[in-house]
Amino acid sequence: MNIPKMELERRRESFQHLIREQELDGVLLAQLTSMYYLSGTMQCQFLYVPAEGDLAGLIRKNMERAGQETDIALFALKGLGRLPGVLAEAGFAPPRRLGLELDVLPASLYLRLASLFPGVELLDASNPVREVRQVKSPYELEQFAEAARQVDAMHRLVPGLLYPGKEELELAVEVEAILRRNGHQGLTRMRGFNQEMFFGHILSGESGGVPSFLDSPTGGFGPSPAQPQGSARRKIAAGEPVTVDYGGIHNGYVVDQTRLYSLGPLPAGLARAFAVALEIQDELTAMLLPGISGDEIYTRAAVIAARAGLAEYFMGYGDGQARFVGHGVGLEFNEFPVLAKGSPHVLAKNHVVALEPKFIFPGLGMVGLENTWLVTDRGAEKISITSDDHVIV
Repeated sequence: MNIPKMELERRRESFQHLIREQELDGVLLAQLTSMYYLSGTMQCQFLYVPAEGDLAGLIRKNMERAGQETDIALFALKGLGRLPGVLAEAGFAPPRRLGLELDVLPASLYLRLASLFPGVELLDASNPVREVRQVKSPYELEQFAEAARQVDAMHRLVPGLLYPGKEELELAVEVEAILRRNGHQGLTRMRGFNQEMFFGHILSGESGGVPSFLDSPTGGFGPSPAQPQGSARRKIAAGEPVTVDYGGIHNGYVVDQTRLYSLGPLPAGLARAFAVALEIQDELTAMLLPGISGDEIYTRAAVIAARAGLAEYFMGYGDGQARFVGHGVGLEFNEFPVLAKGSPHVLAKNHVVALEPKFIFPGLGMVGLENTWLVTDRGAEKISITSDDHVIV
């Protein structure tokens, strides 16, 4: 499904407004998600966005496919060294201040671009690139609704897949197949160097208390040190938490969601911690209003956790503790705004965020939940549709 032309025009105008605020002559995009968001295709090697006027897609290969996916002007780029010349042939004046995505651009490519644009001031445009995606359109909200139905269809089948002795990895394979049959794209996208994840995390018992390098409260053993997160060969047992932290993804758009399961009841301490997670969610969703900062939301969550005597387990444990309680979602799992300690981000109408109050207990596992929410003038609207209940099989 191609992105509607009017939707792309809205995005271009919003991004160009941010470019002009930063006094840039243009931005040269190279990251796939950024190019897709603004052009509707990932077939470009670069996407040039001038401060005013039409975009230009620079194609190394797949010109025909790019033309099927987008209506923007496309130009063949036969070698990186021809980049300045192709932009000139396309009618663009030489930029004096050129924006680049310095948060993700490889240093080798940056240095090559610097040599191709001598005398041009190369500046970081990664914040505008991420900021423009915070406010979601009606088209995007439709994609979220489908992603919510996709992940809900998966969760409806999870109880029937659980039994003592089943490996986490086996459960993950079955769950991923359900998601794929319901349209999940398979690939999950995160922004940032070395931030990667396969589908998500299905963790049981002590696995839920194992951190990893990922900027997440959970990690898990993973299948090996070469993939040290997510499901492993560990066998699921009665009386321990089993968490399914997978997102639905429809046309690229993510609904991030976590649910808690167990074979039989959980120990009283873990059950109580889950009740506190629900309390945190209730209080934080009441705060999801335009003008509220990410720092205020995290601080409130931390206060509730501390009041319950669970501060040291909130969003991780020890050096694995994460100092956030939520984040934006969209085409990537870790979009702006970030709901974190010291966050400068302020909520606005039509931001879409995932709230994930979780408690991590070493040796015992993780309890908590995650839902995706829409910020409106009237308060938070829940995009996730699966029941929040702890499901006891």
